[in-house]
Amino acid sequence: MSLDLQSKILIADDHFLIRQFVKRTLVDSGFQNIDLANDGTEAVEAITTSLANKNLYDIIFLDWNMPQMSGIDVLAYIRTKPQYQNTAIVMFTAESEKQNIMKAIKMGATSYILKPIAPIELNKKIREVMDWLKNRRMAKT
Repeated sequence: MSLDLQSKILIADDHFLIRQFVKRTLVDSGFQNIDLANDGTEAVEAITTSLANKNLYDIIFLDWNMPQMSGIDVLAYIRTKPQYQNTAIVMFTAESEKQNIMKAIKMGATSYILKPIAPIELNKKIREVMDWLKNRRMAKT
């Protein structure tokens, strides 16, 4: 698998250390085009701006539990936008209840990572998501 290091990425999590950890892991893997959001409202603002600028995110990492607007509500918003149908969305959750994970997948999440996030798990998930993106793009051509 070859990573598209030009992918545009958004990380939305209300915990500063998690945002920084995920960003550092992505930067260490070679990604550079990374935006951060402190909560769901900031995530929606970033997504709305990306739509207006026609500069869409390829991957969005969303925390399930955030103030202002939850990650599941942000996911629902994203999936109403046809331009974002081929964007990978990875949910971060401390919610290990299966019905919550299944709800996110049914609503259009590509994948999920349970907190606390281990570096090896995050790297594995990044590779899986990049493969998913590659397959989606190949299916479109």
